[in-house]
Amino acid sequence: MRFVRYNEGTTGLLVDDNIVDIAAARASLGSSGADTLARLLPGDGSGSWNDMIAHWGEAREPLAQLAAGAAAGETNATVPLSSVQLVAPLPDRRNRIIALGANVAAHAVNAFKAITGEEFTEDHFLKDQRDGLPPWGFLIMPETVVGPDANVSPEAGVEKFDYEVEVGVILASGSRRMAAGDFEPWGFTVWNDLSIRDPRLGIGPPIHRGAFNWALEKNFDTGNACGPCVVVDEGYDVNNLRCVMRVNDEVRQDWSTADMIYGFAESAAYLSKYVELAPGDIICSGTGPGTAVESGADGNRWLQPGDHLEAEVEGVGVLANNVVEWRSG
Repeated sequence: MRFVRYNEGTTGLLVDDNIVDIAAARASLGSSGADTLARLLPGDGSGSWNDMIAHWGEAREPLAQLAAGAAAGETNATVPLSSVQLVAPLPDRRNRIIALGANVAAHAVNAFKAITGEEFTEDHFLKDQRDGLPPWGFLIMPETVVGPDANVSPEAGVEKFDYEVEVGVILASGSRRMAAGDFEPWGFTVWNDLSIRDPRLGIGPPIHRGAFNWALEKNFDTGNACGPCVVVDEGYDVNNLRCVMRVNDEVRQDWSTADMIYGFAESAAYLSKYVELAPGDIICSGTGPGTAVESGADGNRWLQPGDHLEAEVEGVGVLANNVVEWRSG
């Protein structure tokens, strides 16, 4: 199944080139299925998905019936995909979004060399995991996340604007002190972690200081994009998904989540030592090699107004966004 949000956040199921309006279609189910969906995904579904995710065992069958009926042409409760505007398919904008940093060794080697001038080997980064050191990363503010076809740009004055294709995995469940074996993904989507690299390259004034970090080079308006849909129950292994980034039709990144240093499960287990993870929380994989920063401050891969981005993850499809003029206010 493929979940989308469209227009004002209405929830639908993407079936071929049509969207099943779940609220309208559930009346075609028996009273039990209709009541279940009305309880777990009330109204038009523009609210939280967290109850649906937490009670997926109840929601799965009636939703699968709606998707199968649409595929067979047995429902009129559909709208053409071309007639709506898809928006970011976040389960709930109150959920945590956790991004892993430097989590693919090939990317880390190139990026750290460009930033620090020091030579590293891939084993330098892989050794941290072997030595029992924890993963690291940052939190993403949900307000910064936009959806398919949205325009993206940094603040005025930024010189080095970058892209990162990643996988965003949505948790099916969560707890405190969970073991890696307790990790259960509900679904996954394409994530583009756009980045302001100026501070890392010593360009311009600092945008954070002190012992802690606001991560504002990641958390700016339109600094993250996700979509076009969330893939659920389709048999994909989130630990082995191909990820491709194209800029103006040129392939810049082509890597797999099999290359992650810290997997989703061990990362979730580590984080749950400190906070109780919950259904609907998102963990982003980190990115692979090929980002603009890896070519250095004088490289020619930095994003410019007019660039067209296509981030693609196996099983999901393409998340397209357009780079526009930097924002002045």
